Amino acid sequence: MQITAVQLSRKKAAQAAKTTGRYWKPWHLTWNIVSLVVLAIAYFENQWVASQETVNNQTYHWFLGGYFAYLLIVTIVGAVTHGRIRRYNGHFAQLNTSLGGLLIVQDLLTEKFAILEQPFFVSFAQILDQMRENAALLWASTVSSLALWLISFIIGTLLGILLGLGMGRYRQFNYWAFPYLKVIGIIPAAAWMPLTMVIFPTSYMAEVFLIAFSVWFPVAFMTIGGVQGISKEYFESAKTLGFSEWQIVRKIVLPGALPSIFTGVYTAMGLSFTMLVISEMIGAKVGLGWFINWAKGTGNYTQVYAAIVIMAILFSVLFAVFTKVQDYCLRWRDGAH
Repeated sequence: MQITAVQLSRKKAAQAAKTTGRYWKPWHLTWNIVSLVVLAIAYFENQWVASQETVNNQTYHWFLGGYFAYLLIVTIVGAVTHGRIRRYNGHFAQLNTSLGGLLIVQDLLTEKFAILEQPFFVSFAQILDQMRENAALLWASTVSSLALWLISFIIGTLLGILLGLGMGRYRQFNYWAFPYLKVIGIIPAAAWMPLTMVIFPTSYMAEVFLIAFSVWFPVAFMTIGGVQGISKEYFESAKTLGFSEWQIVRKIVLPGALPSIFTGVYTAMGLSFTMLVISEMIGAKVGLGWFINWAKGTGNYTQVYAAIVIMAILFSVLFAVFTKVQDYCLRWRDGAH
């Protein structure tokens, strides 16, 4: 009887996790079939409806074919299994349907009926074709932007964490540093742009400073709050057990402030992406921000949209990776519940 009760409790916990987890929408075969049908309609609509603009749709057709194949595979796997793929596919089936409908609508409004005309409005097929034509330059720009962002973001994050831990833990340091943090930190990083061009010997160093500056304030501010929110009982218990100051910081302060640190880093990521684009538009010779500014100058807005699409993909991937890192570092919270 006891074993049955334990098994029932575990079953209820598993069901609760499925309904309250990240992929909480239930799996429905109907929505998966509808998403496949809508995507097929998007393909045949592009093939059969006459175009008002001259567009090479080959890359777009490859995209639709790959997207359809992916949905078909995950739908089949989801239908015969009950694992993560089924939950993932079921959760996003409705979004996939809406995305297919959006592809149809934008194609009709731009390429097919030219209701939204060039040069300011282009079809997704034109964007994909532009990405294929400028693949080498876009790749070089993406790698350059990613490297610049990583260097700057790491510097800004480490500086914010160190300052935040110091100001949150030590009152004397907080007394001297926090007023400057409040005054300097709230100034937008872009406001320092004219000065950085004079102070730093190269535009690259100026870009690193501007992006790092946009990162350190939200990270430091949230870290201070996280440290100050730790219960004093933990520090009293640590002193009773004979912990050194380094052990207190490493085993109490840093783990206790970690959720707040990740919140600050999340906020800083969005600010850093904005500052990355702005800084590259001024002094960079390569990068996605530079590419957008260059394409705008030549009047090729298809290239502008191509760079924006790459930015959306790149930043989404970075957010997804960071979410995985956060889930791993804070995995103890799930065990606590």
